[in-house]
Amino acid sequence: MKLKIFIITSFLTISSALFPAFEFELLSKFGFADSWTDLTKSVFEPRININLQMGYEFPVNKGLFKGFGLLFDFGIDANMLSIANPNENYKINQIEAGGVYTGLAFKFVLSKNPSSIVDMAFGLASGVKFIPIIDDLKIKPNKVPFSPYVRLFLEDRIYTTEKAALVAGFDIYYEYMFFDKNDRNRLFAGYNINQHHSIGANATIGLRFGKR
Repeated sequence: MKLKIFIITSFLTISSALFPAFEFELLSKFGFADSWTDLTKSVFEPRININLQMGYEFPVNKGLFKGFGLLFDFGIDANMLSIANPNENYKINQIEAGGVYTGLAFKFVLSKNPSSIVDMAFGLASGVKFIPIIDDLKIKPNKVPFSPYVRLFLEDRIYTTEKAALVAGFDIYYEYMFFDKNDRNRLFAGYNINQHHSIGANATIGLRFGKR
């Protein structure tokens, strides 16, 4: 464990030294999703997400506008793949699912007061989430379901040093899942579902490493 911490710390330190604009954020997200299909009503489910963003922040420093960042967006999440009974108000076919996603994030950084330890950032992330783990791998679909996503986010960065900050914020997102129609029996209890949508929100807390 100590070796892992040492390697991570060394990587962040060297990256910040060699690439002054390099930034790295490790964020935990806790929230919910409202999912519905073309056949069933909406279902609320909790979601847990670990998000990693790495990239570069380009300084501008004009008024409130400090700069903008372009980052890779990676993560894993855990959720339930559930649907509502078409004729009743209860959930059926509640299946645990694990996803891995990758994409790009673009963010703007604002600072109201140069002497303040707080910066604000907001932006957009988009990519694709793959869902390879369904019901602890007991369900093996013909094709791995995947969901293009778009996420809007807002965060405050509270700097403890010039190169480290606590991050707190929230986001909202939308996903549309693609799946093999031959997997409907496995995924949706045999219902003739063709579309699966999700919209949700997360509270975010984590750490940022990189020059302010």
